[in-house]
Amino acid sequence: MNTEEYEKALIALRKALEEPKTDLVRDASIQRFEFCVELAWKTAKKKLGTLSTGPKVIIREMAQQKLIDDVDKWFDYLEARNLSSHTYKEALAEKVYSVAKTFLEDGEELLDRLKKI
Repeated sequence: MNTEEYEKALIALRKALEEPKTDLVRDASIQRFEFCVELAWKTAKKKLGTLSTGPKVIIREMAQQKLIDDVDKWFDYLEARNLSSHTYKEALAEKVYSVAKTFLEDGEELLDRLKKI
């Protein structure tokens, strides 16, 4: 599997996060963040050729292979992605939006490392 879809998702997230924040932009950013988190671990799974299926196991494997530096941070991204289905709650939407902004740099770093495999 190549990294093209993951890269496209990151570009879309960056574009959304660069827009002036409104409820609509926040919600779009959250959805794009969801796609990025899913594609991050699924792309890594394919690139690593692992038989593991669970995202937490794959995130640990990503760290073992030096694709990411901080497992706990990536677990936080996964948790925020899982919480995003409850973003009808204003405070939760704001929290996930904030996490999405933090994720972008780490997501792009992962992309760079995946391209080297």
